[in-house]
Amino acid sequence: MTSNSQTGLEISSAERSWQVLDEYLTETRYAVRQPETGVSLEANYQAILSERLIPKLAEAKSFLVSQAGLSALSAGLIGRTVIPASPMLMSFGNPYTRRPGYFSCYPLGWVEDSLLDIESMRRKMRTIYMAGGGAGVDVSRLRPKGSPVDCGQGIASGPVGFLQDFDAVTGTTNQGGRRRGALLVQMDWNHQDIREFVEAKNFNSKLNRFIQTLPPEERPAQSPHLSNMNISVNVFGGFWDNPGLMRLIAANMWATGDPGLLFVDNMLKYSPLRAEDEPRFSNPCGEYLASAGTACNLVTVNAARLARQTYDSLSQEGLTPGSLNWTGKFTDRFWGLLMDASASACLLGNLILEFDEGYPLEEIKIKTQEKKPVGVGMSGFHTALLLAFWGKEAYGSPAAADFARQTQAALTLGTLKFSGSLTRLTGHAYENAPYWTGHLSELKETFLESGFWPRVEGLLDELFQLTEDKGGFYNCLTTSQAPTGSVSAFLRNIDTGIEPFYALAVDRRVRDSRKGWVNFTLKPIELADIFQEDPEFLERAQAQTALKLTPGEQLSMLAAFQRHNHTGVSKTINLPSSAAAEDIEKLILQSRDLRLKGFTVYRDTSLEGIISVASEEPKPVQSQVDRDLDIGDDRESRTFTAKSDSLSAHITLTNDPNHNIREVFVAAGDVGADINAIFTAFGMILSVSLRHYPSLFDPLVKVLLKVKMDQRVVINTVMDASPVVGNSLPQAIGKLMLLRKNYLDKGQKASGNHNSGSCDLCPECHQLALRREGSCRKCTSCGYSTC
Repeated sequence: MTSNSQTGLEISSAERSWQVLDEYLTETRYAVRQPETGVSLEANYQAILSERLIPKLAEAKSFLVSQAGLSALSAGLIGRTVIPASPMLMSFGNPYTRRPGYFSCYPLGWVEDSLLDIESMRRKMRTIYMAGGGAGVDVSRLRPKGSPVDCGQGIASGPVGFLQDFDAVTGTTNQGGRRRGALLVQMDWNHQDIREFVEAKNFNSKLNRFIQTLPPEERPAQSPHLSNMNISVNVFGGFWDNPGLMRLIAANMWATGDPGLLFVDNMLKYSPLRAEDEPRFSNPCGEYLASAGTACNLVTVNAARLARQTYDSLSQEGLTPGSLNWTGKFTDRFWGLLMDASASACLLGNLILEFDEGYPLEEIKIKTQEKKPVGVGMSGFHTALLLAFWGKEAYGSPAAADFARQTQAALTLGTLKFSGSLTRLTGHAYENAPYWTGHLSELKETFLESGFWPRVEGLLDELFQLTEDKGGFYNCLTTSQAPTGSVSAFLRNIDTGIEPFYALAVDRRVRDSRKGWVNFTLKPIELADIFQEDPEFLERAQAQTALKLTPGEQLSMLAAFQRHNHTGVSKTINLPSSAAAEDIEKLILQSRDLRLKGFTVYRDTSLEGIISVASEEPKPVQSQVDRDLDIGDDRESRTFTAKSDSLSAHITLTNDPNHNIREVFVAAGDVGADINAIFTAFGMILSVSLRHYPSLFDPLVKVLLKVKMDQRVVINTVMDASPVVGNSLPQAIGKLMLLRKNYLDKGQKASGNHNSGSCDLCPECHQLALRREGSCRKCTSCGYSTC
């Protein structure tokens, strides 16, 4: 439920929309299923809690469990102020699963330089994916391409040669059977093959020769090549004296969003983990930077809900947001609630560590239970910022950055308070006194700047004494800022993680098993009624959404959160489509001095203009004819399903305002990675041709209609009472293209979901609605997230 003050038609509508998404996510991804029928046995998030998660937590035979602590945790879970990560929600307490996994991601460390170890790593990755997690590996120790192997009898393919192998394992093994696998591959900047690695995601190697013949502005969207992984370059030492490599990295970031950068020196210097434990390995989204073989144990605190509770309590006391002392009163109460919630979150993280069945591999269980990492982060930060300053300090302003740093400090202090209590109870501590002394001193410095200092002075004195006596805390680390994909939906936040609002209302479309496709609009549940009552507050909020922020403002916020975070902060710097590669170079140089541990950017529509970085960035040149038929951003998409006895494929056609078919996307079902890549490449070639020369439509259709096989392919549409029937998939696609073109020329408009702008094909709803957001890719249509 939302706060008691939220009433009226607007809130009822907002509640209903969130409930639809809640039920959809539960049914399709999180619910326990009846083994014989596959029917979901849980209807929504609250059912997951009451029927499975909270009862199993209560059964835990652990010294961690006290009645008061468990009651506070249960209240936080039910009240949506605390939530575990997706793997735990999926499998914790599931009586039927044979492969439970309670952790999000697993940095596995170096792939050693032997085929046996490479094969062993593939097996580990597959096991982890089946348990619902993602993986991270480092290929820096693999010998360069062309090096001798087998006593000089052969030559090595190099680390980049194995990326396709790792990608195939990731793409064909679902996480817990619920979503596709996730992988990060990292490599040292000074590896001999680094240039090939940096360009690994720029093109599908099989299409390179063809694509290179095209003008840069007409090169295709992201290929299926390495689409199941992120790549990052490990930066340290002499990298900064290598402007050519930095230019190459910036150009590829401009083109595809990859690679990211991992600042190894900062990862080692600002980690609670000792140097000998090598905290230099990352998970796929970049927030968990820790020792190899430890599990990413994430829990999220709902800052938006706590901020709304603060707003309501102050309002009931007669304080109004316009009063001079509003911000001071708000922050004092909000940070107190945040500390209490983060302590409950830290309890939940420690309970997760105790359940032996939640580890996919014995070696990971041993290392994780030894070091006891817990990664508490937050969601809904932008809502808290808006309420604290009544929208008068924009996300990205100096005051907002200070608030972010202080809010992160309060969350971190709450986790350390709980972790310290476990040290006193058990005597166990992960010792790293030099780090903790410096870390607590920085927390003290931050709180001295605010009016919150009297609330925490005594606690900090106790923690200083604890680290002097024991050398550290029960947990080796307690905070990590994840991108919070689907769990933010359960918390009912559209300002996920620490990201700013992308928009203040999001249209969604999901397939209900009983009602078919359902369309609805999501609004920030903690703000909807306030926006309705105060239009000026709404205007101030609209003025600080993501696309209005400069890269520098985003970078300052990222640095503010990183200051008191033990591992990393998952936050991509989003750039406008007009940004140049040189702008990214400047951001890289800025970021190295901000204590950041990682850096990623994503330029809007970047995947449409993939470039070769062998020379300077070319300027688009178009003829008058091409300019008149420019595909632009204003195009419409429609997805159709083709079925035969052996396959099920989804075909998406896009058209421009002049009814020209300009793109054809093909995504197959369970036909294997290689066949699916062929289908995707087939659609890509059609799209490249039609983007550049829409007049090729008729010749291409004629060729497709000639492709015949002994296969009956059927496509049902609303454009004609009779289905499209072909003797092969290419022939059916040709007939579909012709039908769609005629339908549009008649001035008719098909029903269904339409998306404008540059997006990729969503694997869940098969709409062109998959955008990069933070370190994830999220569908603006159905809400699918890769995180």
